[in-house]
Amino acid sequence: MNTGWHNLNKKWVAVLSLLLAGITTTYAQQVNVNNIQQDTALFSVFHSLSAADSSVISILHLGDSHVQAGYFPLATASLLQQQFGYAGRGYVFPYSLAGTNGPEDFRWNSTVRWSSERVVDRNKSSVLGPGAIVITSLNDAPNLAFSGKPDGSMDNNFREAELFYDAGSTNNTVVAPDATVTVTPAPFPGSPTISMATLHFPQMVNSFQVRWEGTGNGPFRFFGAVMKNGRPGVLYNSIGINGAMYQQYNEFDNTLLAQMAVLKPQLVIISLGTNEAYGGRMDPLTFRDEIDRTVTLIREQNPATRILLTTPPDCMRAGRKGVRKKVGKRKYKTIYHTVYYPNPYISMVTQQIMGYARQHGLACWNFNAVNKAQKDRFAGAWAPDHIHFNVRGYQQQGQLLYEALQQSYTHYLQQTKKNPVISNDQR
Repeated sequence: MNTGWHNLNKKWVAVLSLLLAGITTTYAQQVNVNNIQQDTALFSVFHSLSAADSSVISILHLGDSHVQAGYFPLATASLLQQQFGYAGRGYVFPYSLAGTNGPEDFRWNSTVRWSSERVVDRNKSSVLGPGAIVITSLNDAPNLAFSGKPDGSMDNNFREAELFYDAGSTNNTVVAPDATVTVTPAPFPGSPTISMATLHFPQMVNSFQVRWEGTGNGPFRFFGAVMKNGRPGVLYNSIGINGAMYQQYNEFDNTLLAQMAVLKPQLVIISLGTNEAYGGRMDPLTFRDEIDRTVTLIREQNPATRILLTTPPDCMRAGRKGVRKKVGKRKYKTIYHTVYYPNPYISMVTQQIMGYARQHGLACWNFNAVNKAQKDRFAGAWAPDHIHFNVRGYQQQGQLLYEALQQSYTHYLQQTKKNPVISNDQR
């Protein structure tokens, strides 16, 4: 009897120990959800960042509307650049001339009319350049003016501006006051007349004017610019298109090819998946294949590039709920109001991104879990559609990504202190 009770008690102790261990583990995961899984995949990037005082580390943040607005990537960029150095503003595009939204820390102007095409459009040109967007003018002397806001979230001073365009021929002249201009063939695929005009300034400036003369009557296409200051540090390029999905970047893969050729990123952060979750019925395996196509293309172009996948916010679906209200003795009126409910496809997208990252050894930041764990913090950070954030919400998201990267960077420093020789796979 006593032996039986003793054995039974031992079993209960074992069961309770397992339960407590599980609870402790779950609690620890909940407390520290803001981390990067498989972060050793980023050790080569961290190795470069540790030597950023003597080199330029190029980062590409690719995404959809969450990235195009600018607040999310700029928050991460500014914190990284405060820590590791500021090499310039990176990729910029005249979104306002294209009739869409973009970062607010710079401004473009022009005296000519422009039309635009994006990677998400049904009818578009065969080449959209590294930004997945292009503006086109039929003027025979198109002009552009750029000015960085001095009180913006980023330091918009630069000494070099690389402008990418297609004038339809090479028999034209680029005029930029106060700058030395060098024109070379553009380094990305497409038309043989795609060119890069590099504007060199004798000192730091935050604005320029440029004009193309002798372009003829054909369409003139402008693909954006990359701003550099000639200093070492982080060059953070954010490229997002409203409504974009993995599928569109894959179908129009010359955009990814242009990004690899122009920006030469050592780290690519991919923040996609929201639009896939709102596109009707979703096939998880097809979505996973699209992730693989993007990752494969990036790795083919530059095997040394490291990739960080992120999961989308905890977005909701909007619906209408009707409530009957008595408005008279025998009269009733149905009053509708908006209600929000979970989008089950967001969870599906999140699981597929995380699963793919684990399977292929890619770093992954599960922001969806962070967003849920810090629900109270984001309570007043949503836009009215509960799909996007407001400015404060995106800035919080950017800060959280930086904190997760910083935690992984500390992990890297700890590991290298224990073992100064890092494997080739990690470098």
